[in-house]
Amino acid sequence: MADSVFPSLVSATRDANLVTNPIFVKLTDGSTGVTVTGTALDVNATFDTAFVDDSAFGIATDKVMAIGFLADETTPDSVDEGDIGLPRMTLDRKILTRVVGASDANRMDVDSSGNAQVDIAAVSVTAVPVSKDASANSQTNPIYVQNVTTVVSATEVHDYDTATPAGDAASNHDYTVTGTTFLLKSVIASCSGAMKFEIQAGPVASLVTYAVGFLNARQGDTKQIFFDPPVEVPVASTGTVRVIRSNRNSSATDVYTTICGHDVP
Repeated sequence: MADSVFPSLVSATRDANLVTNPIFVKLTDGSTGVTVTGTALDVNATFDTAFVDDSAFGIATDKVMAIGFLADETTPDSVDEGDIGLPRMTLDRKILTRVVGASDANRMDVDSSGNAQVDIAAVSVTAVPVSKDASANSQTNPIYVQNVTTVVSATEVHDYDTATPAGDAASNHDYTVTGTTFLLKSVIASCSGAMKFEIQAGPVASLVTYAVGFLNARQGDTKQIFFDPPVEVPVASTGTVRVIRSNRNSSATDVYTTICGHDVP
């Protein structure tokens, strides 16, 4: 009577070798079942959240399982080729990721300041070419730039000076750079008679002439010379802008000059 009611149990008690004579147990909630086989308790089951590799996924109908990450901020253990491993996260649950190319050697890292570090070693020239497209710069493929006439965070300078040199004598008007670089934009010159004015710039020991102007009116004249782009005068070696005002009259004459520009900190 017992053998007919519990055939599996009786079979198990008669043969201890369950590998060749297993007990089959069906676990079910009435709709979906789980089969446990063998002494190793291998589970063969089909769940709503399991998908075959490379199978289609139904949006808004199929289910997915939550993914877990390993909190590991020390050097992680490596896995063998073809093994499954847990992805890493920080202790405050930030996922640790690394952007790589087809080879792990081609990677983009972020430094301790949060700046992305990109290796542009593929560019074989000393400077990275910039163009509106992938072609080299040329007359038909130019770089468009914005002409800027003002300087950010610079002191605007209008340095005025006057003198009365004797006839056929000269007087210098010097402006000494106080920031890192002075941008000379223009010079205004006036005289009550005839005058030559020469504009020089550079280290005070080796000034270079950039322009010369003449005033010839008997009753006085005014001229302004512009530099576009501005003349850059570094502060190194006592950077200086000098206007040499030569009186071309036989008697003493009043001369006036204004040096205009920006002194960049």
